[in-house]
Amino acid sequence: MLSRENVTREALSNLEAQRAANLLEEKRRRAEAEAKSPSVRDLLAARQRLFFSGMRGAFASPAKAQEISQNMQKEMERINSALRASLLACGLPQDYLQPVYRCSECRDTGYVGEPVHEMCSCLRRAVMNRLYQSEGLQGLERENFTAFNEEIFPDEPIEGRKGTQRSFMRKCRAFCEEYADSFAAGEGKGLLLCGRSGLGKTFLMNCVAQRVLERGYSVVVVSAYKLIEAMRRYQFGEEGIEQVQDMLSCDLLCIDDLGSEPMLRGVTVSSLYHIINERRNANRSVVITTNLDSELLYEKYDDRIGARLTDPSRMKVIPFVGVDVRRFAARQ
Repeated sequence: MLSRENVTREALSNLEAQRAANLLEEKRRRAEAEAKSPSVRDLLAARQRLFFSGMRGAFASPAKAQEISQNMQKEMERINSALRASLLACGLPQDYLQPVYRCSECRDTGYVGEPVHEMCSCLRRAVMNRLYQSEGLQGLERENFTAFNEEIFPDEPIEGRKGTQRSFMRKCRAFCEEYADSFAAGEGKGLLLCGRSGLGKTFLMNCVAQRVLERGYSVVVVSAYKLIEAMRRYQFGEEGIEQVQDMLSCDLLCIDDLGSEPMLRGVTVSSLYHIINERRNANRSVVITTNLDSELLYEKYDDRIGARLTDPSRMKVIPFVGVDVRRFAARQ
């Protein structure tokens, strides 16, 4: 499990290495151009002399700084025009000696905007791509609100309820999307998606995770089984401390299929309580899917966990109903 902060630092480090490579490429191009054309070398030297002489003149005579700048600009344009012609004459592109960078928006710095710096789209894309490669987030490229297809749910009345399963899922999708779009770190509001298998709980949880991640927050998606395994390793002094820290400190923790994890004595219940309680105390949000209803949560775990997962002031419980869409699709 990778935290967004670690991935961002990794991406910025890569950009720093890219800028160093850009400088080396600029030096190589200059050496190549000067070797092919003595006039290129002379024009580059003349451009450098002009720049430094203009700076000295402006500092020496502040009253004439504007006039000096205008004259320097005219002469610089003349030199650059001659330089472009010399580059073409020796078989090189006329922009061959321009600064080298992959991203024209941020020039490989990762940020744009003055005076307020914002993350450039190239950095956001690099971070997202890296996160999508990590364990737990690989499915988010495919399972998101854009890919949500209500047509897979039967458009038939649900027994004992008003409306169809399709209309119910349309409402669930709208609620989850609103939650993801209004998500803010430190509010501690969460979701408990419960119901039988095959009703779309995990898909909607992943939709929420993808949208929150896309909005710039740190997200960890983990199955209940892997959460307990990570806590077991951590508890008995093995590896796993970074995973546990990510689960405790990320802006949004998504736990899939709570209730499917092994019930290990002295591990499972205490580990779940530790994760849920610590995040609750820090006002950090959780989204959980489970096949258990509220009553079974109390039976399987102790009251402290059940009460925290169903607390109406912090958690919105959404019971999923209907038929298994996989079986419905097979019948269709």
